[in-house]
Amino acid sequence: MLSKKVSVVILAGLLLTGLVAGLLLTGLGFRPFTAAAGRRADSQKAARTYSWTVAMAVSEETLNYKMFEKFKELIEARSNGTIKVNIFPGGQLGNDTEQIQGLINGSNDFCSTITTGVTSFVKEYSVFDLPNAFPNIEVMRTVLDDHSFIDALNLYGEPKNIKLMGFADAGFREMASNIPINSVNDIRGLKMRVIQDPYHIAYWRALGANPLAMDFSEVYIGLQQKIIDAMECPYMLLVANKFYEVQRYIIESDHLPHILVFLMNNNLYNSLPGDIKNLVDQCVNESVVYTRQLADESIAADKKTVENSGTRIISLTPAVKEEIQRRASSVYDLARQNLDNKLIDSLLTAVQNVSP
Repeated sequence: MLSKKVSVVILAGLLLTGLVAGLLLTGLGFRPFTAAAGRRADSQKAARTYSWTVAMAVSEETLNYKMFEKFKELIEARSNGTIKVNIFPGGQLGNDTEQIQGLINGSNDFCSTITTGVTSFVKEYSVFDLPNAFPNIEVMRTVLDDHSFIDALNLYGEPKNIKLMGFADAGFREMASNIPINSVNDIRGLKMRVIQDPYHIAYWRALGANPLAMDFSEVYIGLQQKIIDAMECPYMLLVANKFYEVQRYIIESDHLPHILVFLMNNNLYNSLPGDIKNLVDQCVNESVVYTRQLADESIAADKKTVENSGTRIISLTPAVKEEIQRRASSVYDLARQNLDNKLIDSLLTAVQNVSP
């Protein structure tokens, strides 16, 4: 039987061994698990869980929706379920104006529309209403992918809590007409349905047309009943609304890009830790590329639909497009009166630098 003195020595040795082992483990970064530590871990995990709302006025069939559907798929998978994205299409959270207002006040985390839908909040988005600025879709996409240009637009939007994350597109806006258009003079006197936008109206007036504002839902009947002679929109809307049924010609004027914007609440973005910001940026970029691929496939299919219907597609020559741009120079003057000229010059310079 061990003496009392020996027992004390052994106990002291065990305590010393435990102390040394604890110090070594702590030095190597190990921490003992306690109830308090478990609660902290649960709290940190909860703090890194996000649920985001996406608002849009358009339906599930549109490129806007498919862009965010891809974003949702990517970010939910790569975040291992800690990020949930809830998409509300079809104007469930209001029209474009109401949705962007919701983005500003924080009730919406993301939204998507076209550039003209943002101009009442950030007028500088009207820089994309400069007619015939892009010679082709490749130049347009190269310019839009320049992050310095995105940063320039965010100088105007971020103070209003609107952060531009990226651009997708549905190609260019084209004309649909009951009258063949092969020259600028053919546009004179044309009753043209246009977006209620000062630059769009000024553009068609400069070309001699008679621009008329009309709700989009009334355009089909307006064309059918000859209230208007023509309208303009991208191929996806031409086909989705079957305008080719009541129009004899589609004129590939490529006069304006149909740009889809990926918008985020700026305060939300700034509040995110660096790794989550990087994940958002990565998923946005991949979603934009994916959407452009869909757009190209959609445009090719839509053209076949138009041709199969018997409606004729007319492609304007480069010379005619140059003449149109020359006659529409007054729109550029109007833009310079209302917008920051540095932004206009940066866009035009970027186009010139990447144009063939």
